[in-house]
Order: sequence, then C-alpha cells, then structure tokens
Amino acid sequence: MNVKGIKITIDFKEVLKELGFKQVSTILTPPMEKMIKEEIGKAEGLISPKADFISFNLTSVTEDEITSDFDTLRLKTKYLAKHLMGCSRASLFVCTIGSRLEESIKGYFTEGEQTRAYIMNGIGSAAVEEVANYVNQLIIKEAEKEGFETVKRFSPGYGDWNLLDQKAIFSVLNPSSIGVALSERCFMIPEKSVSAIVGWKKI
Repeated sequence: MNVKGIKITIDFKEVLKELGFKQVSTILTPPMEKMIKEEIGKAEGLISPKADFISFNLTSVTEDEITSDFDTLRLKTKYLAKHLMGCSRASLFVCTIGSRLEESIKGYFTEGEQTRAYIMNGIGSAAVEEVANYVNQLIIKEAEKEGFETVKRFSPGYGDWNLLDQKAIFSVLNPSSIGVALSERCFMIPEKSVSAIVGWKKI
C-alpha cells in the first residue's frame, strides 16, 4: 500500500544526535547552531516523504528461517528469526525522503561547502528515521485493530540479516512506485531510504 502526503517534523535534537553532538563532550557554538537550523529550513523544502508497505501471514518461524505467504520471501537469519519468534503476521515497508536532499549535498561538495554538506547529510538521516517511525505507527495501529501487538522494527544489514534479502523485500513490495530502486550491491537508491520488517504477535 502506498503512503503519500506524509507530514514529518525534522527534530533539531535528533539532527544533533546524527551529527554526533554529545550533550557534555561536544560544544555547540552559536554560529554552528544557526547553520544547522538554516539547513533544516532548507531541507524541509527538499524532502518528499513516501512509503510502501504490505502486511501478510508468517507460515513458519524456526531457529534460523522465516517463511511467509509469499514464495519469494524466505529469510535465512538467526537474529531476525529470534526477533520474530512467536509472531504469526508481519509487515514489510520501504520508505524514503526522495532524492532532492542528496542532490543538495552533492551541490555543497561541488561548491566546497563541506560543513553544510555534512550537516545536510545528518538532517537527511534524521528525516528518513522520522518517516520510518511514521510508517511504523501506521502498522502498529493496523495490528492493534486486528488484535495484535507489534515487535520493534528490524532492517536488513542488522545482525546476520543479509543485505541481499533486499531483493526478496522488493519482490513483494512496489518500491519503484515511490521512486526507490536497488543497486547491484542491494543498497537503496535514493540513499536516504529505509526498509524494515515489523512482526505481529497475537495479544
């Protein structure tokens, strides 16, 4: 299911976390704070949050393998299998903020504005996490309506979940409809995109 018209707020504190500012050890100077806030303002006009998600039955969750209604979705991973143990349904999603912010980062590098490029990159990471959280909340609400609770979202590349399984995820979703593609090495394009699975447990 496509989700468009997503509204998010880019949180200043989350951006600081992405940029590595620690509350005690790193001093945020007034000029740097001003620059970050300027870039957040620009970023708000560059992002185009979209998502695609689907919910389905899990037919089996063993010690190291997950199978589902979809023949193409057979995942061999101990970490994820342990995480989804006890789940009988799940949702998969891909979300993105689009490519315009990444183009802005490239432009800054071309102009020699490395600091602004670094800041905008952190803003993009914070923004796509907000989009992922938004979609996660939609899934939680859908699950609750059907009498389920959800477990924390889990993305390819964490633990032993191989990034190559992005192909399986893309086979059951329609990410091209929101402008997301896979590279040969299974990285998502645009880079500021997130894919994840959310398990459902019967209450």
